[in-house]
Amino acid sequence: MKDRLLLRKCTLFAGALCTVLGFAAPAHADYEPNKFVEPGTNLVLEYNLFVPDGVVAGTKYPLLVYLHAANNEAMPKRTLSSDGKGWVPQLMTADGGKTKAYYMIPISQTNSSGWGDPVGPISNEQKFEGRLTVVVLKQLLEKYPIDPDRLYVTGASMGARGSYDLLRRYPDFFAAGAPAASPASPADAALYARQNIWAIMGSVDPVVQPNRDTIAAIRKACGNPIYTELDGHGHDSWRSIYPMPEFIAWMFAQRRGVPWTEVSQAPTPEQILAAEQAPVKGLNATQPLVVTPNCVPPGGVAPTVGGAPNSGGSAGAASGAGAPSTSSAGAGGTSSGPGGAAPVAGAGMQLGAGNAGVAGTAGPAGTAGSAADDGATDVPDDAAQGCTCSSAGRPKQGMTATLLGALAAVVVLGGRRRRS
Repeated sequence: MKDRLLLRKCTLFAGALCTVLGFAAPAHADYEPNKFVEPGTNLVLEYNLFVPDGVVAGTKYPLLVYLHAANNEAMPKRTLSSDGKGWVPQLMTADGGKTKAYYMIPISQTNSSGWGDPVGPISNEQKFEGRLTVVVLKQLLEKYPIDPDRLYVTGASMGARGSYDLLRRYPDFFAAGAPAASPASPADAALYARQNIWAIMGSVDPVVQPNRDTIAAIRKACGNPIYTELDGHGHDSWRSIYPMPEFIAWMFAQRRGVPWTEVSQAPTPEQILAAEQAPVKGLNATQPLVVTPNCVPPGGVAPTVGGAPNSGGSAGAASGAGAPSTSSAGAGGTSSGPGGAAPVAGAGMQLGAGNAGVAGTAGPAGTAGSAADDGATDVPDDAAQGCTCSSAGRPKQGMTATLLGALAAVVVLGGRRRRS
């Protein structure tokens, strides 16, 4: 009887311990609805949190934030059931569920850059829904076994604007970001240059030129973003990239502060073409997928030259058969700088070593204000396109060891009483 009573006490204690540590996994993976009300302001952020099953005690898991797009309602009435999943189901299944991860899907009740405005000056006040997203993220780091070095953010259109804005305002918080179909301000290029970014765009998207200017500025600042521009596509580019197994695998491979070339590879044109939704034209050959920088971004880490096979402009990549590389001008600017023409990742080719010129000089900045998406009079609305879709707040050190020690003490004490 004493043994059974002791076992019950230990089981209850262990259950409470796991709950405190955030290790108690649900019976099955599911979305948990949440509502955060900020003390003092009463500002509200509703969000779904996808909690995976089979969480193992002592293991940290990645978390991806998905920021949804806008719609054509003047006063949107979004709910966790209508907009609280977005493209997350496709992202979760893209690689066959190889990665166990948490997903945070917040809800914005505003339109026109509800998450943030990365085109305006960074000195402007941050949009509250983007700010509260980070506030909640820091709380989730305390509550669940989430790895603070594996936080990611992505979104389409308005969600991409929010992704860019969070990346520039919290440049040391996320391991990687993937904005799809939105520009940012070239003036913030130095903040983006030391981050892992995969930007996505269509060649006839109304905001394509401002985005080219942004990517060119980041590369000029010694950054190393992957840039996927789909030829012939408008405001729909994410539909081809999000379902790619290589996309979500690239995201989850990233670690905060580690250049992406050290842990992953750039996608090949063949991989992008295989996942592309109509129109089927592949990559825009005038826009390099990757141009390996030959300098170090201020406050950043030197890029791994040639670390990613099959990436445009990467010195040291293995040569392969296919169409010869072509020279490329910088976005809106002149031909390539010192070192020769920058190879372009055309369909069916692997770029060889040696000819790794730097990106061309960026042209004049686009008038991003008039071309920005989600406004009342500019680009086609997100819903019309069919989309319904600092420091890192680490958990307090020592709490895990303290509670585990308490559990051990209970077990040892029980053993002593049984022996006596």
